[in-house]
Amino acid sequence: MTAMEKYAVGIARCDEYSPEGTAEAVRLAVERAGGLPGSVGNSVLIKVNALAPAAPESAVTTHPQVLRGIIREIRRTGGDEVKIKIADNPGYIYTDMTNLFRVTGMTEIAGMEGVEIGPLSDFGTSLVGGDKLKVLTDARISVRYLDAPYCINAAKLKTHVETEMSGCIKNIFGTSDTDTRKKAHRSTSHMRLAEAIVDLYSIRPPDFHVMDAIVGMEGDGPSHGNPRPLGWVLAGNNALAVDWVACTIMCYEDPMSINLIKAAAKRGIGPSGRSGITLEGAGWSDLPSPGFKHSSGAIRLLPTFLRGLAHGLVKISPGLAAGKCIRCGICKKVCPVDAIVDVRSYPSVDSKKCVRCLCCHEMCPTGAMEVRKNFFASLVSGPKE
Repeated sequence: MTAMEKYAVGIARCDEYSPEGTAEAVRLAVERAGGLPGSVGNSVLIKVNALAPAAPESAVTTHPQVLRGIIREIRRTGGDEVKIKIADNPGYIYTDMTNLFRVTGMTEIAGMEGVEIGPLSDFGTSLVGGDKLKVLTDARISVRYLDAPYCINAAKLKTHVETEMSGCIKNIFGTSDTDTRKKAHRSTSHMRLAEAIVDLYSIRPPDFHVMDAIVGMEGDGPSHGNPRPLGWVLAGNNALAVDWVACTIMCYEDPMSINLIKAAAKRGIGPSGRSGITLEGAGWSDLPSPGFKHSSGAIRLLPTFLRGLAHGLVKISPGLAAGKCIRCGICKKVCPVDAIVDVRSYPSVDSKKCVRCLCCHEMCPTGAMEVRKNFFASLVSGPKE
């Protein structure tokens, strides 16, 4: 297999989540990427993005109609006898998996298509170490994921306040257990977090990737940004190649400016530039969505030679909007460094402990833990729109 074949990315237009239109877009994207193998075997795992119990139109999770398209493509290739399971380990505060899959619309699709759906960790986790890990000493990964004969990564295109973008590579973060995720978040360096995510991805890369970019998320994602119509389904057998195309849709002139993309490219898990990607189904100039709003990470706006200095000055941090707070205690539960304490029954962030990982913002069900910019961050990025 040549490098150009390996890094083929198929893309298809799709402007709404109609059942037949979405299924056809998935089929075209997969076909243009080279297609699934002649036989996917007897069992296929679809690793979805089921971050939180949010309605499909909120763009927080993989849309169920995209899942339907993937299921039909599996059966078209492998036959009706293939056993299919939809699964994920969601944000670790959500223990009611039945409700989560129901609210996201995935349970209904699973029932209509006659496939299994449930937690990715139903067979437990396995401790993994070795040379593939550059930052983490070890990681606990779901056994079902490790042992899956064939895995399709069904990602959602979103912004992310920590990693700037969330796509195929970031979606594999959800294969690990709570302690591993907290360990990855305990660093004050966004580059180190990116390396930890690539560690987890490298343990067992999925066999194929389909990205839901029909409606993505802009602003301060991955859970509290705003839905943004984009109109694409992407597919490929290399996660970094698909993510690179997604970054172009998000109007990044240089995806290598994103730590996660840079870390993955330096590990050699995919292309290090556009020239290593064969885009089928559209031209590069067709992709950018004008006016796309990135996350609040302001460092990327500075010239490269200033970024080292700026990391000490330009900061984004969590801050409580008390009017939105329902005092559920979730922010305290998810903080990896125990930086959140109760003050008069409301959560307060201990700035001396806080590593600005923004897990509290990501998991807050009401968005009460907001992203706050300091003076220098506001100067660099301008006012929040």
